[in-house]
Amino acid sequence: MIFRKQFNKVLLFILVTQIVFSGCSTFAPVPSASENTVPQQAASENIVQQQAASENIVQQQAVISGSIGDHWVKGNSYLQSQNIDMAIAEYKKAIELDPKLVPALSRLGFAYYLKGDLDKAISEFDAALSIDPADSGSYIGRGLAYMAKEDFNKAITDFTSILEFDPKSIEAYSYRGNAYQKEKEYDKAIADYTRVIEMDPVNTRAFYDRGMSYALKSDYESAIADYTKVIDIGPQYSGVYYNRGLTYHIKGEYDKAVADYTKAIELNPKDPRPYNNRGYAYEKLGQYEKAKADLNTAKELLSN
Repeated sequence: MIFRKQFNKVLLFILVTQIVFSGCSTFAPVPSASENTVPQQAASENIVQQQAASENIVQQQAVISGSIGDHWVKGNSYLQSQNIDMAIAEYKKAIELDPKLVPALSRLGFAYYLKGDLDKAISEFDAALSIDPADSGSYIGRGLAYMAKEDFNKAITDFTSILEFDPKSIEAYSYRGNAYQKEKEYDKAIADYTRVIEMDPVNTRAFYDRGMSYALKSDYESAIADYTKVIDIGPQYSGVYYNRGLTYHIKGEYDKAVADYTKAIELNPKDPRPYNNRGYAYEKLGQYEKAKADLNTAKELLSN
């Protein structure tokens, strides 16, 4: 077909792109991909919301008072509004008044993490853990920083440390599963996501991430079942339809792939990937005009 060379060029670009679902960057299995990498980094806004609004932080704010408490509260407010530099300044002021204030050291670590200064983040988490070896927030933060540095074994160690004193930590199992997935230890990742689902049967992120692990180990039926569970629970995400479509695509079920790509497009019409892969599926179905139209749309979106 005259558009085949154009399609292959577009597809090659698509293979190295990522999709985002529920605050987590992931890479989906794509037809013809020979190597799959799965970076599992929680989005900055999710980290801010989880850490600034957690029950533990609320309890700490009730205990920390006086001038230290003022800086602590201001730092949390700045962190939640993603004014990272101001948050850092306030936490530092609190730490100057009390160098062993573990919550401020930990929050300062998260602020540096969000700023992208991973070595400083790890240093602050180290300081917090040297004072309180059971501070789960610091283990989470340091583990995420190690994830961002692609030191996944250290990240696994930190997330595992939490489970030693908090065996029901959904966060620890989730993040450790992400690290195992990045290390291509898919069975261990699946076990961790399954543990999350046992504790929280409507945790869509766990079903989605487990589906990713199943897909990456070529267990496509299990992957489809997990993606379908995400859709059944809701709300609707373009990413899960896109990935389920890819899985059908790999299985050669092109009609089902087209239906899922179409739903992904309805939910996120600016994403070139479902157009691109729907074009490929249309070509397999012999619907060449539709294929050409989708590939042209994908090319236009990529150039914008």
